[in-house]
Parts: sequence; structure tokens; C-alpha cells
Amino acid sequence: MAVELDKLPKFSELPIKPDAPGQSSWGLFGEADGVGCLNFLTPGGVVEAARLVKKGKVFRLDTPINYAEPPLFARAPAKHTIISFEKYGVCGCDDKLDDYNTQQGSQWDSLGHMGHPRLQRFYNGVPMDEVKSGRARVGIDQWANRVVGKGLLVDLFAHRIRRGAPIDPLSDERYGFDELTAALAEQAGEITPGTVLLMRTGWMQAYLAAPPEKKAALAPLHGLRACGIEPSSRLMEWLWDNRVAAIASDGPSVEPWPWDFADEGALHYRALALLGLPLGEQFDLEELAADCAADGAYPFMFVSAPLYLRGGIASPPNAVAIK
Repeated sequence: MAVELDKLPKFSELPIKPDAPGQSSWGLFGEADGVGCLNFLTPGGVVEAARLVKKGKVFRLDTPINYAEPPLFARAPAKHTIISFEKYGVCGCDDKLDDYNTQQGSQWDSLGHMGHPRLQRFYNGVPMDEVKSGRARVGIDQWANRVVGKGLLVDLFAHRIRRGAPIDPLSDERYGFDELTAALAEQAGEITPGTVLLMRTGWMQAYLAAPPEKKAALAPLHGLRACGIEPSSRLMEWLWDNRVAAIASDGPSVEPWPWDFADEGALHYRALALLGLPLGEQFDLEELAADCAADGAYPFMFVSAPLYLRGGIASPPNAVAIK
């Protein structure tokens, strides 16, 4: 549905429905809506984003499939098989992927990934049975041609280094809301409605540089440690009132890992279930960050084409930043 961004309620005015949970946008974009804050991405925003392209440089933001060895969260590695056509007398091949988990590497969480723990409902009140059916209106397929607009990198890790207060990315340390806004101000970055916010925490860089024994220790669900963004009401209010369309980071959880699955204040619940704000994880932001630091330009055109998988729970972003 068409959205008039200047007429939307502020975070302090949510919810708009008396039976909706607090701090939720349920019903705001219509009862059948399944894309939430991606409604902030508009045709006009795409045109404005295209004007950010000055150099024609393209940065791939996905990690390679099977980049994590062993895979995080105790997932099985994808098995890649090359199938030859030689038996047909043809010089050609096909691919086959077995045991491929769409959250194995760089990923978007669809709004069907996490529901509210107490309400047992996903964004906009969608029940579990609908999500399990594989035809949910909160599936990743709803994003197929939606995630195009202005991207903005916030280099939190570099900001910490400049302050002389380095963080250990392979721990559950957190970046505070004030750090986020300070880093943004330092970069002279402007958030406009429909911005996709990419936050570099330093986790990916630290993980890739870690020795094999450290990576093995991080692979199990209860062994993983990752820095992240504080999941506060102040953060959610700021994201909503600035009409941020989606947030992603180079870490495996956006918020610090581990987090308490019973905590209703967790970022996954606040963002995905209540506001319909997509979360991206394990993005590779290193080359992009280096270029932004070199030319002082942190905004760019952002293009992401998730898998067209009906009712899908997640997808590799297939994302690029264009400067």
C-alpha cells in the first residue's frame, strides 16, 4: 500500500489499535501487510538513492556460502555437488546444494523468523500455523523486489578505536545507543526516510582472523559470543521515528549474543515481531567500510534481492552497495 511517511504516528503514539501490543506497528500498513518497515522504501527513494552513485564502485556484502568453518549455531555445512552432463555427450554442468540453511551465512530474517514470546504471534498478529504452512504473508518472498534504496554505513568499530576504547567483537559486549548516534554524527551521516542502516561492529573481521580452534569454540549455540547493539526502547524509538527501513550488521545477531529468549525486550522481538523492522546478519562490510573511510562518503545505493522462496523464513541478502 502507498504510505505517506509524514503522516505516520511517532513511536510514542504506537500502537494504533487498542488490541495490539505496546510499541508495535500492527495494523498501521493494513491488516494483510507482511513487510512492515520496508513500506518506507518508495519509488522516490529509489530515484534519490541512484543519485548517490558517483564512482560506479560496487561492493558485494554477502559472505561466501560455507564461510564459517564450522558453521555457526551448530548448523550443518552445505554440501556442494557439481553434476556433469558428460553422459549426455554435452560439455556442461549443474550445481546441487544439500543441507543448505538460508541462515547459514549472510542473511535477512523475514518477519516470520521470530514471533513475540508471550503473545505467540508474529508481526501483525500472524499465528504460528500460518508461518508453518509455508504460505505466510510474512515470508521472505514478500521482499522480492522491495529492498532497494539508500544505504548508510555506521562504522561503530572504527569509532571505538578512535575513542581509544576498543571492543572485543568476539564477546557479548554492547554498543550503546549514544555510541551509535555519536558515530553517525562523526561521519556526518544523515538518516532520511527509507534508509537501510548497516552497522559495522568488527565481529566479522575478528571472526575471519580467528584461529581454527577459536572458530570451533564459537560454532555451538551456547559457545557463540558476539558483540552487538543495545536492544533499548530509545533505539527502537529512534529507528522508527527516523523511518529506518531495515538494519543489518556484520555480526550473527545484530544484538549481543547470547540473549535471553524469554526477554520480551530483546531486539529480535522488538524489531521483527512488534515493529516489522527487518534484521540482517553476518554481512561483510569490510571492503565497503575501507572505501567509506577513504573518501568520507558513507551513504550509497543499496540493492538486495532475497530468494523468491514462498513463505521463506530467511534468505541470503544477495546485496550490493553502489557508490
